Amino acid sequence: MKSSFLKISLATVVLVAILGGCGILKNLLDSKIEQHNTDSNTYKSELDQADNDINDALADIDGFGKTDYHDQIFSSPLCGVTIDCTDVSQGILYFNFDGTTPCFSPSRTRAGQIKVELINGNAWADAGAVLRQTFIDFRVTHLASGRSIEFDGVKTLKNLDGHDWWQFLLGQTTFAYESRSTNMEVTFDNGATADWNHARTVTWSYHPANTVPGIPYAHIGFAASGDTTINGTSGIDSWGTNRFGSDFITYYNQPLLSNTYCGLWRFNSGELVHEVDGDDYTLTLGVDQNGNPSTGTCAYGFEVSWNVGNNSNSQIFSY
Repeated sequence: MKSSFLKISLATVVLVAILGGCGILKNLLDSKIEQHNTDSNTYKSELDQADNDINDALADIDGFGKTDYHDQIFSSPLCGVTIDCTDVSQGILYFNFDGTTPCFSPSRTRAGQIKVELINGNAWADAGAVLRQTFIDFRVTHLASGRSIEFDGVKTLKNLDGHDWWQFLLGQTTFAYESRSTNMEVTFDNGATADWNHARTVTWSYHPANTVPGIPYAHIGFAASGDTTINGTSGIDSWGTNRFGSDFITYYNQPLLSNTYCGLWRFNSGELVHEVDGDDYTLTLGVDQNGNPSTGTCAYGFEVSWNVGNNSNSQIFSY
């Protein structure tokens, strides 16, 4: 169960895939916006996967918390990674990626290094603990297409609630994480670069059986929201300059909510707005077949409204 609470990639991948993958939208959006959607998907999913791998590894390294620990470099059960623990007494680990081992689905390799530092707290499980992750030539290559994305820069991950597993399983506490990155340099296989920033909070909650109306079983709840305000726009999740030199922002009008009973990818509510060069489209999650907010336990689908060039319209899709 421990590894599941940083697996926010599913939610973010689904959102961006919905926006960029629906056939109707792909026919309306120009190729640059479609490519930006793909880039946004890749950016979020690869950083989320790195967060998940790091969280998994820290659960197995008892000394990561500025306490005594034997210095060593050891093979990791994570795919294509060795972890250098020689500085673990200082709260530092080095995740070294071999660049050759095919990993995950779709199959891809990872190269470079992520330096992980515990910069606040005595252990990662503590409330308020902060990890600083420095990405050094961290390149992910998709083997089928040969396309790659490289990250160079720093992001932080803050454990807002701590890991009290007993209280969590009683439904009396949550696991919340705050992710931040400023001026992450992203390089693509054609040499194009982008400047990416993000600021989001995700929360996981446990609900025992029969504690939520309409749901008889124990389940896990998920919530995500952008939590930064820029130029009067609140709820911003990400912003920057894409590979085409266009400014972009993505923000939430309403937090995104889902659960494991209906499926984490079947959001019950939430609203996300994506803007690139003055064009915008809005994703309203958790609607019925008529596009109204769902009143059932699990929603029918989502509605996409767009204003791209001279094209303004909306369409309802099922999950």
